[in-house]
Amino acid sequence: MNRRIPAKAAMKEAPVVLYTHESIQEAAAKMYHVQNDTAPVLNEEQRVVGSLSADSLMTAMMKGLSPQKKVTDIMDRQVTTVHELEMPLQKLKWHPPSLPVVNDDRQLSGVLYPDDWLFALEKESRNADSLYQALIDHEHQAMLLVDHKETVVLANKRAKELFNLSAEDLTKKRFSELVVNDQFRSLLSDEANQMTDKVTINNKKYRVMKQSIAAAKSSAVYLAFRFTVADPVSFPDENEDWKEKAEQMETIIEFAHDGIVMVDKEGFITMINQEYADFLEVDAEEVTGKHVTDIIENTRMHLVAETGKPEIADIQPIKGDYMVATRLPIFKEGKLEGAVGKVLFKNLGGFKALKKRMAKLEKELDNYKGEWQETNRAKYQFNQLIGKSESWLKAKNLAQKAAGTDSNVLLLGESGTGKELFAHAIHNASPRSPGPFVKVNCAAIPSDLIESELFGYVEGSFTGAKRGGKKGKFEAADGGTIFLDEIGELPIHMQVKLLRVLQEREVEKVGANAAKPIDIRVVAATNRSLEKMIQSGDFRLDLFYRLNVFSIQIPSLRTRKEDIEALVPYFLKKLSARLGKEVSVIDNRAMAALLHYEWPGNTRELENVIERTVNVVDSYETITDKHLPEKITGMKAAEEPKTLAEQLREAEKKAIFETLQYTNGNKSKAAKLLGISRTALYEKISKYE
Repeated sequence: MNRRIPAKAAMKEAPVVLYTHESIQEAAAKMYHVQNDTAPVLNEEQRVVGSLSADSLMTAMMKGLSPQKKVTDIMDRQVTTVHELEMPLQKLKWHPPSLPVVNDDRQLSGVLYPDDWLFALEKESRNADSLYQALIDHEHQAMLLVDHKETVVLANKRAKELFNLSAEDLTKKRFSELVVNDQFRSLLSDEANQMTDKVTINNKKYRVMKQSIAAAKSSAVYLAFRFTVADPVSFPDENEDWKEKAEQMETIIEFAHDGIVMVDKEGFITMINQEYADFLEVDAEEVTGKHVTDIIENTRMHLVAETGKPEIADIQPIKGDYMVATRLPIFKEGKLEGAVGKVLFKNLGGFKALKKRMAKLEKELDNYKGEWQETNRAKYQFNQLIGKSESWLKAKNLAQKAAGTDSNVLLLGESGTGKELFAHAIHNASPRSPGPFVKVNCAAIPSDLIESELFGYVEGSFTGAKRGGKKGKFEAADGGTIFLDEIGELPIHMQVKLLRVLQEREVEKVGANAAKPIDIRVVAATNRSLEKMIQSGDFRLDLFYRLNVFSIQIPSLRTRKEDIEALVPYFLKKLSARLGKEVSVIDNRAMAALLHYEWPGNTRELENVIERTVNVVDSYETITDKHLPEKITGMKAAEEPKTLAEQLREAEKKAIFETLQYTNGNKSKAAKLLGISRTALYEKISKYE
């Protein structure tokens, strides 16, 4: 039985939608107007990038946050969405008030409320029940199914015509109300399966055949009656046919629903079908007569039997599984007599081992997926590229235009200028934003491993290769963006392979016999002059042309010092939040010192200086020039002689950066001059920056 109800089938139009450019005040007005608890937040491309709850909004206002702040400052970025075609049960079991429904492009399609999906699921279940009705409607003879209280519980089309009653009226009747005849009373009392002699109903003669139907190991007994136009000649064949039909009916009773249980008004079990008993690992006969709360965990059957209030499509945890349960009260002549419950499952008992294995794999997959998404996602947006100088805005505007295309981008600029931030922002503003963002630092990978890291390898391709092979960075970026930082450090032989990837849009693993098509966009960055490298033969001209479609020069901080006054409060806010402090004020002398300094390490150095300063001062203390490093203020403080280790560290740092300056940033040449490996050099640079 197909019970796959995708989110799209039950979603509704979102009552309120917020956008990243809207203020907290605008969001509050929208959410108050519709009295909504949670609203999705969309970017300009209508993609879901977060959600905002009424509680978060209220908390922000109580803390005195400016109403003009953007919703992006307080929204939850870890929003859970569900695809239009996805089964949402696993996500609904965490009881979210609603789930944004998205299409393939992660654009908002609607909102799914748990109750709407569960009612859709119940509706499909009811549709499935109609199949069983259709089965007996196909019979040419009138058929009735009577329970142990002589109440009609099922009737086919011919029976409705015979007694001239609707299905609703017929299934409320007791059998003795329909047929007043001593022979019928004997049929009810006699345990044997039998057939009456000729009887008259509505001026027509019929034979009535009775068959007892009991689910295996269950004390519940149903009586099936078939009314056949009297014809002595057909009696023997009809009797055999009826036995066969009765067996089919018995199967329907046992398997028409996944799990059925009935209780009296006190909550004691009067019937449980074998499927349900097997799942609970109990004996159907033994549990009959016991209180339902002693047999079924988390049940509410006794409450429905007590209150008479139905519960439709409720989520009920049973034996570690989440079941969909429906509980309906049973009335007799207007009086509450008990309740019947139905639990949707299908042969779960036979799949216990598989389920345990699936649960383990699902947990491992969720962990891996979370780690992978955290590693391979872009973190920064264009609104986090702080600055209003002409050169900065020029670079930012060009990057925004590049984001709207699918062309390759080459970011140029000194170390620490923010090239990686630009790469993140370009990806997040591009049509590829739902896909992965994979960062590769070409200078940090040892030359003997770079090919397998970038392109992956197949099992057995070399000594030490992992079983099953490994996916390379390019393959991991399929459908998204790959950021090749320090592209100028890529060896010549790897430049050839990269050129092939860009030209053919396919990647071949180490040891593979065939290439695999991939869909990627390349954003590359370097602090070196690629034109000079081309002249010296260190960089391929054809690769340069492939990368240099959108060339963006990121200005150094010393050429846009007017942006320091905007960057300092931005870094203070960011770092204070991270370090758990409240530091937001800097005096004029300290700011003047920052503006006067040349910043050879650019924005990265400025952020490091601000972080050091926040660590030094106390919360709510004003930053003065005394809190800044000596190299910025020019003031030499009295200090104790440094240890030998400290002096060696400073000497090493000085030697490294002077050598890099001598080689014009060429790390390979610098490493050779210093007598260390390129990887070791890169680690030391990261250590001292």
